[in-house]
Amino acid sequence: MDAVLDASPPPLDQRVGTVTPLVRRTARVMIVDDQAIVRFGLRQLLAGDPQLAVVGEAANPRDALMIADRCPPDLVILDVEVGRADAGVELARMLLERHRGVRVLVLTGCRDREVMMRTVRVGVHGYVRKGAETADITRAVHTLLRGESVFDSRSGGAVVVDLLRNDERPAARGLGAAMLTERENQVLRLLAVGMSNREIGGRLVISEATVKFHVRNLRDKLDVRRRTEIVYTATRQGIV
Repeated sequence: MDAVLDASPPPLDQRVGTVTPLVRRTARVMIVDDQAIVRFGLRQLLAGDPQLAVVGEAANPRDALMIADRCPPDLVILDVEVGRADAGVELARMLLERHRGVRVLVLTGCRDREVMMRTVRVGVHGYVRKGAETADITRAVHTLLRGESVFDSRSGGAVVVDLLRNDERPAARGLGAAMLTERENQVLRLLAVGMSNREIGGRLVISEATVKFHVRNLRDKLDVRRRTEIVYTATRQGIV
């Protein structure tokens, strides 16, 4: 039976760059934002949820990595504008690489389309604008922890959604000359950011066996033999 601790937050100056000594209740959450008031607000928002425990918070990428290594979180709430240019995007990439299974929710006011594109391509699981209703933020946290994704189209336009939504594509010319289905395009885009079959299944909420079926279809339609050739060939043909 999980232990229940007093969730009252310690003083801010004792928390930044440190691991909060909380016993895990259900899901461990880490907050990364360079604004103390934002970190405090998120901690207060999540403190009343018995399924969540904020185990640490950081104001910069270095401290975030240190905390994550010492107390691996289940979910990270991250502002990609933390630190120098591109530091937030790189932090998201490193967290996903170093901590298998961690879910990353970007909560930011950033409206730079290029930054948003790079962030989604590294494999974050959610992208929500700052200024969203508190209920929407809480709902996004629980959605990610269920293995699903949340991408708010209002967080900067259709660029985030377009990376995951399957728009109609022109027929592939050359090898295979095949039109990919909606699901095959989705699988292809996630292959392009280096996801495994299991990770793709979690993102699209389908079984690993179904992912393998679509990967097999991609090989056939692109006329390649190996999985590693799929993205290369699709890139050359302008599909991804």
